[in-house]
Amino acid sequence: MKPLRIGYSTCPNDTYIFAELGGGTSLSITFQPVLADVETLNQWALGGRLEVTKLSFCALGRVRDTYALLHAGAALGHGCGPVLVARPGTALGKLQTGVVAAPGELTTARLLLSLYLKREPILRQMVFFEVMPAVAQGEADFGLVIHEGRFTYREYGLELLLDLGEWWESETGSPIPLGGIAVRRDLGSEVAMEVDRAIRASLTAASSGSLRVMEYVLAHAQEMSPAVVGQHIDLYVNDFSFHLGPSGRKAAELLLGRAQEVGLVPASRLPLMAYEESA
Repeated sequence: MKPLRIGYSTCPNDTYIFAELGGGTSLSITFQPVLADVETLNQWALGGRLEVTKLSFCALGRVRDTYALLHAGAALGHGCGPVLVARPGTALGKLQTGVVAAPGELTTARLLLSLYLKREPILRQMVFFEVMPAVAQGEADFGLVIHEGRFTYREYGLELLLDLGEWWESETGSPIPLGGIAVRRDLGSEVAMEVDRAIRASLTAASSGSLRVMEYVLAHAQEMSPAVVGQHIDLYVNDFSFHLGPSGRKAAELLLGRAQEVGLVPASRLPLMAYEESA
């Protein structure tokens, strides 16, 4: 079998999870990592470019004819959602007419803000690390911040106006589903199961405290301090990363269901998961 191209971001939670990828399978599967910004991965998925890829759940809702969700590797949890920030003195009510710097049209952050507002905000799309500088420099009224930005927005002189993950949890009682690992449906369930095993094996190896893993993470951390890297991993890598489980799956289905209700993703009759686990 040719190496499976697996796309994931340079964010610490992804590089931590996939640093030891390559073991734990019985089908002689090998992987070719492809690292890119999450919105780039989302856009590539529209054309089915990679066999396995990290995706925002919003993007997964657009490509369910091509991709199905794996049980391992997800970014999902409590207190970890995107946040809306602005310069001091900005009122949340200005969202009605203000411009929001956003990290991509297919990100879950954009979906959550649309669900919160019950309409599409006025967005200016850019790469996620450009969002906070754009707001600080007055190029946008608000910033929709993901990843490590929830730890660093104060460094740009910005204030937190809205925690969308907190809003989602209060609205639904469910954890916030941010992104997951999807596999192309044409690979079949047996390959999907082996990829899941490989991801869990990699994450188990990373959890052992390997210096090699942290070297890999820091090499892609875009000048983040080790302290912020540690906060990022602690927040976004959790039990859901090992196994989505019933509550994680329910949260993903709830988010996609609400997105379908307002026309942000198409309805699908295909199963969400790449395979069903045996009881």
